[in-house]
Amino acid sequence: MTGLPEFIKRIELPAYKYKYSVCTLVTRKEQYTEMLNSFIEGGFTEDICEYLVVDNSEINRMDAYQGLNVLLQQAKGEYVILCHQDILLTGTSNKQLLDRRIEEISVLDPRWAILGNAGAADRLYDRLAIKIAYPDGFVDIKGQLPQQVCSVDENFMLVKNSANLAFSSDIGGYHLYGLDLCMVARLLGYSAYVIDFLLIHYSKGNIDKSFYETLARVKKKYVRFMKGRYMNTTIAKFYLSGFPLKNWLFNTRVLRRVIKTAEEIKTKLSRS
Repeated sequence: MTGLPEFIKRIELPAYKYKYSVCTLVTRKEQYTEMLNSFIEGGFTEDICEYLVVDNSEINRMDAYQGLNVLLQQAKGEYVILCHQDILLTGTSNKQLLDRRIEEISVLDPRWAILGNAGAADRLYDRLAIKIAYPDGFVDIKGQLPQQVCSVDENFMLVKNSANLAFSSDIGGYHLYGLDLCMVARLLGYSAYVIDFLLIHYSKGNIDKSFYETLARVKKKYVRFMKGRYMNTTIAKFYLSGFPLKNWLFNTRVLRRVIKTAEEIKTKLSRS
């Protein structure tokens, strides 16, 4: 950079300190320790992996949206695993297998940003994609994997650090943040997949009052965000909608002139 002051720094693509960051909200230390040991035994050793936690074992320091955002911001791994404390790697699901699954998805779709072991596609039928084992020996398998999805289950989410994803600041709580992160990824041009990476999960989920309260906040946010609207910039004004007919109608010059005239008449009447 000849001719520029010496204090100017040239920015390059990031060089990550670790291959993986394993990030967890911890409420039960014994359970987390069991999870941690299974990861280390599965090849996620300290030389290539860092372990970050939000310690909620004594007091609730951060909810899922806030805590996982902090973990994403501080993670130094190329890939960030956001997972529950009550999962265990199986004998066959280890670092080598996860490396291979990442390579396979990267060939299939270089714009992926999120991988999970359970999720749902945005279609009415055959929407579920799942491969999770439970302590009682039951293995829940649905769909053909890998499967592109619109949401992932929160028990295990792998995030590409370079995608610079974040959770919403206006939802909060401990539910549906997998859906929220997938929505953010899609808006930024990335995709999400469920992959064949079998884990043991001690819980089958907890649908309680707080779930429905979070669901209401999620629906309110995204209904508002996705509604048809006029977009204004310093140069262009245009209408956006999920309905092609409305896009055509509201972007025609004739209708825009009618709307502009109506707005002018309304302004004049308000001043008189």
